[in-house]
Amino acid sequence: MKKLIMTVFFALLLLLVIPPALEGPVRSFLSALGAPAEHSRAIALALTGLGIFLFLDRKRIRARWQRRRERRAERRERERLRSSYVLNLSPYEYEEYVAEELRQEGFTEVDTTPKSGDFGADVLAKDGERRVCVQCKRYAPGHPVGVKAVQEIYSAKAYYGCDDAYLYTTSEFTKAAMEMANELGVVLVRSQI
Repeated sequence: MKKLIMTVFFALLLLLVIPPALEGPVRSFLSALGAPAEHSRAIALALTGLGIFLFLDRKRIRARWQRRRERRAERRERERLRSSYVLNLSPYEYEEYVAEELRQEGFTEVDTTPKSGDFGADVLAKDGERRVCVQCKRYAPGHPVGVKAVQEIYSAKAYYGCDDAYLYTTSEFTKAAMEMANELGVVLVRSQI
């Protein structure tokens, strides 16, 4: 009870002292904006009230900021774990991972091709009536995918009679690979890791 009385007394004291001190700067600011200065006292009171409210509510505000920081840290940790998970997959496991991503994106009839003799495609899928072939390159960061992979998936597109060709990787693409893919209509996709 004593704490509540002291808080109310402190708030009333601030309401009596601060608004008159703020009124002059608020009036100057309004004049600089070309606005009428007749509301400077009300604005000074509102600013003081807001300051008091924020001061009294500082524990809840601090707790809210702490929860946000914790959520961000959790999100970063989930992303780190996911990254290490994808990068630790074998190339064949990465093909299955990409196939599952395609299923989740709404592709149907998603199948991986045989491990050898796949003619450059690792996954075949349908997107409505469009047939799609996908090549998967699970490379370490810093080892970019080059033009050879673009050429392979473009050839696989013709071999399998597909409408679109996708090239998935865990790494980056070389500039030449991006230029060739753009020219040939191959879609380049970097897996979220």
